[in-house]
Order: sequence, then structure tokens, then C-alpha cells
Amino acid sequence: MHPIGAVPLTLGARGHIVRDLQRELRRRGFRVRIDGTFGPGTRVAVIGLQRRLGLRRTGIADRVLLRRLGIQTVTAAAAPAAAVPAAGRYLRMFPVLSGYSYTDSWGAPRSQGGHEGTDILAPRRTPLLAVTDATVDHMSRAETGLGGIRIWLRDAEGTTYYYAHMEAIAGGLDAGDPVTAGQILGTVGNSGDARGGPTHVHFEIHPGGGAPVNPYPELRAVDSAAAG
Repeated sequence: MHPIGAVPLTLGARGHIVRDLQRELRRRGFRVRIDGTFGPGTRVAVIGLQRRLGLRRTGIADRVLLRRLGIQTVTAAAAPAAAVPAAGRYLRMFPVLSGYSYTDSWGAPRSQGGHEGTDILAPRRTPLLAVTDATVDHMSRAETGLGGIRIWLRDAEGTTYYYAHMEAIAGGLDAGDPVTAGQILGTVGNSGDARGGPTHVHFEIHPGGGAPVNPYPELRAVDSAAAG
């Protein structure tokens, strides 16, 4: 049996890295089950992705391919302690209500540079939730700029949270309004530079209102679905 978490990923591989790969394949339009098992369907999707990227069509997800997709191939214990915030430090709630998928794409290539958040895929109009008690710092109901319809929250410690590519912001919500963890802020869409692509929310965390940090460990810490 293929060891859990081993790389490269081939038929029979299992574990969280396979699940992250499947989520990224889904984000890129391939129809695969997100079950954490590298089966024939996942292999076919990998071959399709390799063809799209101009790589050798082996059907094997090696470290080169996984790094190109922005997928971590080391365990949290092996990662530098200062590289990410302590899991659960900032979030009390997951930002999407249900039916979502996501992967660690921090630093992955984007047209404007390295990716500075996590893209959480979900059906259009899925409710988006406040991740903690906070205040609406600013927002745009108009589809402008890269983020399109978007909202920023700021908590009592000055940490800010960014939700982009929304379909709509909840009625009656305005800048300066307080929100509580779990309150509906709006809905998932694909506005801004995501127009025409998969519906999702681009989510960022800025400790103290400064530079962003990778939100993926935080999201995993509050994601009840990740426990399995």
C-alpha cells in the first residue's frame, strides 16, 4: 500500500496531500472526487493537467508539479515555526457556510504576483460568514478592481480580513457596522478579475493590519470538515 502522505503521488496514494491535489484539480476545471484517495479518476485529471501545462504526461504528481500548484508537501511539524501563525490564532469561524473546497495556494503564480490568500471554491450564492467578532472596515458593492464586490473586516486587535469576488454583500450592512462571528456578510460569486471563472471567495488575513499571512493553517484549524 502506498504510504499516507508520501510523494510522488501515484495510484493508491492517500492522505491530505492527495485531497489538496484534488481540490486544486477541481479549481482548474477537472471533475474529480475530493476523497483523499489517488484513484483512476485523479490520475486521468493529472494527465490532463500535465498536458495543459506542457509537462510529461505520466499521471504521477511529483514534487515539481505539486510545487507548481502551490501545494505543500511537508508536514506542519517539518515546516519552519515562524512561517505561519499559530493555527486558530485569528479565526473563530470558517468563512464559507458549506459545500466548499480549497487548497494551500499561498505564493502560487498569479498575474499580479504570488498568491496572497486562499481561494475557497463554493457554489454561487453560498453564504459567507464573519470569521470573528469585528467591524466592517470598508467594502464595495460595486464590481470594481481586481477584487470586484468585496469586504474588509477589522477586529479589536487591528487584524483585517479580506473577502473578494463576492456575488453580493448582505443588505443593510455598511462600513463601520459591527459584526459577530458567524454573521452572514454576503454570498460567493466570481466578480472582479475572477469573472468567467469558478465561483469562489479569495480570503486573506492581515495581522495587525499589516502584510498578509498564509490563511490556510488557520482555515484548517476551524474547518470541521477537515477533521476527517
